[in-house]
Amino acid sequence: MILGITGHQDLKSFNLDWIKFTVNNFLKENDIIKGLSSLAIGSDQLFCRQLIKKNIPYDVIIPCDNYISTFKTLKDSESFLGLLNMSKGIYTLNFDKPSESAFYSAGIEIVNKASVIIAIWDGKPAKGLGGTGDIVKIALQQKKSVYHINPVNEQSKYLISP
Repeated sequence: MILGITGHQDLKSFNLDWIKFTVNNFLKENDIIKGLSSLAIGSDQLFCRQLIKKNIPYDVIIPCDNYISTFKTLKDSESFLGLLNMSKGIYTLNFDKPSESAFYSAGIEIVNKASVIIAIWDGKPAKGLGGTGDIVKIALQQKKSVYHINPVNEQSKYLISP
């Protein structure tokens, strides 16, 4: 299966060990041929690090030109570039600068290319266009399988099974 990621950028208030454990179990229990990510901080980067540990290749969907400007610290920029350099394919969408529309389009592109979506998500509506809630909604509208990892109650389940 081709596995896409959507999820929160700020994971500081959640149990990262549980999230990593849950992602790793999913990767171990399924035949993943490739991952898809935009490499945003938080869930996307956590996901790609777990893929690397399992020797699973991943492609990156870059939302726009100058995407690196969205990373607020040098550490975040370096993390992004390191993971980008380890990807197998890089696809940049036709947006000239960062915007909610660009991020939303990247999320839709991941949904379109994936057979299953992992959503590291609190279950709440998106705070801005292209947030996790929006991407989950698109995936469900397309009848895509969505594996919901809820970091609030530390439960995981399929919203739509494969």
